[in-house]
Amino acid sequence: MHEFRVAPADFNALPRDPSMLFSLAIGILGDVAAAVADTLGAEAAAPAALPQPPGWDELDEDPQDVLRFASIFFDAYLNAQLDSDLDIEFSLLCAAAYYLAGNVGSATVVIRQMAEPDLDLAGGLGHLVYCILKNSFVLVEAPHVHQAMTRDLLQALSHYFCFEAEADGVAAVCHALREYFHRSGSPRELLYADIAGALCALKLRNATRTILPLASGLTPAVWQPALGKPHFPIELWPAQQRIADAGVFAGRSVVIQMPTSAGKTRATEIIIRSAFLSGRAHLAVIVAPYRSLCHDIRGDLVAAFAGENVRLDEASDAYQFDLALDALFAGDSVLIVTPEKLLYMLRRAPDLAERIGLVIYDEGHQFDGMTRGPTYELLLTSLRMTLPPATQIILISAVIGNAPDVAAWLIGDADAVVGAEGLLPTTKSIAFASWQDQRGRLEYVKPEDPAEREYFVPRIIGEIALPLRGKETSQRKFPEKTGGDVGLFLGLHLVRNGSVAIFCGLKASVTKICSRAVDIVDRGVDLDWPIEGSDAAEVEKIRALSEIELGASASATRAAALGIFAHHADTPHGIRLAIEYAMKEGLAKFVICTSTLAQGVNFPLKYLIVTTTRQGADQILVRDFHNLMGRAGRAGMHTEGSVIFSTPSLYDQRQQFGGRWAWDRAVDLLDAKNAEPSRSSILAVFDAYQQRQPPIAQEILPEWLDLAFADAARINEVVAAALAAQPNISEREFRSFIEGRARAVQNIAAFLVANMTFAQGEDVAARAGELAANTLAYHLADEETRVRLIEVFRSIGDSVAANTDGDQRALIRRSPLPPAAIAELKNWLNENLAILQTALQENRLSAEIFPLALRFTTSRAIKAISVQTIIPRALRDWVAGRSYAVIFDALVEANVRVGRDHVTVEDAVALCESGFGFDVAMIIASIADLTEDVDEALHAGVGLLQKQVKYGLTERAMIAFHEAGFADRHVASLLGVVWGDVTDRQGVRAACQQQELMRAVLAHMPSYFVGVAAELGGWG
Repeated sequence: MHEFRVAPADFNALPRDPSMLFSLAIGILGDVAAAVADTLGAEAAAPAALPQPPGWDELDEDPQDVLRFASIFFDAYLNAQLDSDLDIEFSLLCAAAYYLAGNVGSATVVIRQMAEPDLDLAGGLGHLVYCILKNSFVLVEAPHVHQAMTRDLLQALSHYFCFEAEADGVAAVCHALREYFHRSGSPRELLYADIAGALCALKLRNATRTILPLASGLTPAVWQPALGKPHFPIELWPAQQRIADAGVFAGRSVVIQMPTSAGKTRATEIIIRSAFLSGRAHLAVIVAPYRSLCHDIRGDLVAAFAGENVRLDEASDAYQFDLALDALFAGDSVLIVTPEKLLYMLRRAPDLAERIGLVIYDEGHQFDGMTRGPTYELLLTSLRMTLPPATQIILISAVIGNAPDVAAWLIGDADAVVGAEGLLPTTKSIAFASWQDQRGRLEYVKPEDPAEREYFVPRIIGEIALPLRGKETSQRKFPEKTGGDVGLFLGLHLVRNGSVAIFCGLKASVTKICSRAVDIVDRGVDLDWPIEGSDAAEVEKIRALSEIELGASASATRAAALGIFAHHADTPHGIRLAIEYAMKEGLAKFVICTSTLAQGVNFPLKYLIVTTTRQGADQILVRDFHNLMGRAGRAGMHTEGSVIFSTPSLYDQRQQFGGRWAWDRAVDLLDAKNAEPSRSSILAVFDAYQQRQPPIAQEILPEWLDLAFADAARINEVVAAALAAQPNISEREFRSFIEGRARAVQNIAAFLVANMTFAQGEDVAARAGELAANTLAYHLADEETRVRLIEVFRSIGDSVAANTDGDQRALIRRSPLPPAAIAELKNWLNENLAILQTALQENRLSAEIFPLALRFTTSRAIKAISVQTIIPRALRDWVAGRSYAVIFDALVEANVRVGRDHVTVEDAVALCESGFGFDVAMIIASIADLTEDVDEALHAGVGLLQKQVKYGLTERAMIAFHEAGFADRHVASLLGVVWGDVTDRQGVRAACQQQELMRAVLAHMPSYFVGVAAELGGWG
């Protein structure tokens, strides 16, 4: 009740006095601690499972489960604030119970938040337990009753972890300490002596010094430099121990399926270290599906490997080979890259695969989805066929419904799965908003059975009358009974307790909630805004950057002034990075987001407020929802995370006919066992076209998949054929559907070209069938579908053989564009080469290339603009470095609509970053590829133009800063003006080494960019 600031008069009456459970909880902790401490023998290693305490033989209970009850009881009692006199001791007992139960993260949180116990608690034994839990083995100089004993044990632990003694010294001191207090100690001293002994037993078992040499097959001396680093873990968490036990640190390939915040980031570092230290690998590649996740991973690894001779490269996602392979191969290197960029690199430099000793696929369940799924699956297929046999392969995913299937395909071993069964993640509480009376409440349910109520928080939601504005006459209230309004109300109410994220299914919903917050402020309503608990200086820096990028009147800018941040796909990339950093560092506390929250970025949240169970037009996937849930209550940051469904009708109408389906769907989402299998998007080419209104299911005819060289005319033919078969088909929806299939088929064509010679004597049909059999699609398909799949691959192979020659296939192999587009671009280049050469000399290359690139673009962000004549101007403004706000104003002036709606500044961001920065830039990159062997100067000029379009920047220095990590157009422009002679990453590093000047230039920019400068300049 205190957490929600419920009035004391409205507190729920407790059915019994919680103090009745004191003796039970303490007794459980004491019994288990004594049993664990007894395992600390000569070998100083406790067994993996908690031992059964004496006298518990008749209980059919797992000691870990019972101990977890005790830890949750202590925690709940503390949070209820029932007796402040017990806070310190109960915090200590709570942390000890959490730790012994295997919930190391929650133990860390409790110890970090509690006050240091007095030295008179159990004669100093309480303080000893506190020090052990903190991993602080510094001797306590202040006098206390049992000083000699606490000194001896802390000294023994310190010597062990500093490689100055072995574990038997710790065991001997623990044995003497427990023997003494069992013989002559008070009950409290006996309890703390047993807890200290149990903690030591588990600390020795969990110690990296104990585990890593055995798990990796390397000597302790090899690991000692890493273990001596200040930020290297002194012990492994249970999930990391499970990875170690599976042989991963010794080089075994596996699929790791563990929940968010289980410690996979640290495990990734140790996997890389063990590969480098053993000499099994000198090049490790991490494939991450999103740029933001690549940034996040690189930031973590930079901190981990600081001061070591390990090269860390985050490849830009520009379609250019902008990394020096010689430097990458010169020593131990980690390459962090998106799937699309790695596939591009491998097709231009196939020998790169031969040098990869370790490959890690992070968020590795991204096989389905027609937009990126085929690229990802075919990348893994290519590497599966070309990596050296000794290469270690790791695929990491939080929730994947068919991990053994994926492991059997990727690794050749269905048992090579490291799962999370039996691990104790941070507790998640589940609540539903209910509002049937004057004031609404939160109904908390059992996470494993949401149909069963646990308790409720009364009278937490109440209406606020809003002052009228302008010509308004009807009363306005906040909140309305909608998921967005109630979600905003609850978020504002709870943010003082910890970070909040409000999840929305649509980008427009994020904007709507931001606008709602701004409207409430404009009406003069006095509420507690998140800015009050945030770092005001950092919030202002992000707000100011938002004003520069999006304009002062943008809802995202105005909401930022309140400490409320919008985070979705059309938030400018640099602002997203700044928000993510601020949330991660506790500088900001409140974000409204879409599924970008689930994309692997490390957001530590206390509360996740769910406004909808939909993601766009579809129901959110169970696995994506659990990725979202994993952000709430991050291990090591919170002991509990809260997931709150904010739409009152979801709970209140659960037993009504109209609301039962929505309730059942929400219940299904909460059960991770319902996670969807990771499905091959290549198999999806055989799926029937499904239409809701009018209901239609149209099978895809084999001839409709003749799309390898499809152009607009061919797509029109297929659409016309479908309309002839089913006149009620929506032409727009079916066109989008078949365009997705065309992309998949064209990906397959490029894959075949990259892995076949098509030379005389090659059996095209046999080789295409062999390549098809290597895909995940083939592995997951039934026999009938396998036959169809091979037929499709063979048909595509025949089409490639019939429509291309060797030179054309070389171009297809290197380009990300469809084969038909490449052929047309090649013809255009041949016809216009002289014109382009002249344009290069006259510095007007863009005037010749932009019209062509816009003609070839298929970007929805571009096609959605109702007034297409404004697009060339917008592209020129983008490359000139003009802000999204300026480009938005031009779109407004042209009366642009997107669909039926007025254009928004978010549409301008999508147009620029997705339309120009990705699609148009990719087309220009292909033109640059075509000029490579024709005219060196022209190739360089088109390559520069591609980067200008990619980043929306003109000058080389600005581009260099952007690519080095200052991934915001305004920030990169600012730095490019100050250091105008910089042309590459080396020059950026030199600029960043001018610490004083760099700090001055970035003084008003978000802290994220100062961190980038510190890393590059070596002063972080």
